[in-house]
Amino acid sequence: MKRLTLQRGFTLMELMVVIVIVAILAAVAVPLYLNYVNDARRTEARGAIGAIITAEQTHRQQNPSYVVADFTGDGLDPALNCDLQEAARNWNIAVTGASANGYTVTATGIGTMVDAGVVTMTYTRTGGAVFSQ
Repeated sequence: MKRLTLQRGFTLMELMVVIVIVAILAAVAVPLYLNYVNDARRTEARGAIGAIITAEQTHRQQNPSYVVADFTGDGLDPALNCDLQEAARNWNIAVTGASANGYTVTATGIGTMVDAGVVTMTYTRTGGAVFSQ
């Protein structure tokens, strides 16, 4: 008479196949996740730049040119009356090249935002806002 034995568990080959599949999924998912995180970080900078655009347009209606401003540190700049305290925790934001025809806003990541890089917006009266990253 034959004895029937019940085998339980996984073979080494089955475990190796599962490990390879998980490694492939991780190799694809991690870079995608990091790109999504950096895009979200850059969106925060774009929001802060949008507030600067509004403040610059308000200033320009009352003055002959746009104004240079620096939101590094506390996020406040008296020249524009614009509060960017929340964004200033993660970004050094500066308005440069201000003239009667336009200006450039640069947001540079600090701390954990360094990986997000630099977001630059150049505004001209004839061309509007152009972002680059």
